[in-house]
Amino acid sequence: MSRGIDFLIQHYDIRSPDGYKYLIHFMEDTFLHNLREHEKVRKIAHKIRTGLEKINPFVEASTALICPSCKHVCCIRKHGFYNLEDLIYMFALNKKLPEPFFGGNENDTCQFLTGNGCTIERQFRPSGCNWYFCDSLLEHMETFAEYQDFDNEIAEIAGLWLNMVEEFSRNINLPPE
Repeated sequence: MSRGIDFLIQHYDIRSPDGYKYLIHFMEDTFLHNLREHEKVRKIAHKIRTGLEKINPFVEASTALICPSCKHVCCIRKHGFYNLEDLIYMFALNKKLPEPFFGGNENDTCQFLTGNGCTIERQFRPSGCNWYFCDSLLEHMETFAEYQDFDNEIAEIAGLWLNMVEEFSRNINLPPE
């Protein structure tokens, strides 16, 4: 992670209402006033979105079989919060964020989980949701021939994610300390 991103993470807690509000304002200002500087970030974000859309059918088919019978729900608040990297991605795609709920226990069921699954489309979910696969789910997924394509796509998305964050960091103006 770059110095710029580290600075923002160290100084602004995205899980607090004030930190979240500041970072949303910072992102709005950054993307609004630096369209040209962040064009590469936007292109990378679109590739990530395409990759997430590509893996979605395989993940959805697997979660539909494994998750309903699970006794330990993985979709908890801890995973359902957008982090700073997620904000970069969402703002690069010009996507509105769902309103967060502050407070509660991080092990409570995620605010976006319903009886029919997540209310957020996979490509717009927090990265904690998209990058977390429990052992039962992975073991199930690994039994299918499609798993290798899924694994390759996840690796490609991860590389793009790192590139997006680094590219963003090159073109931001940090607030004074």
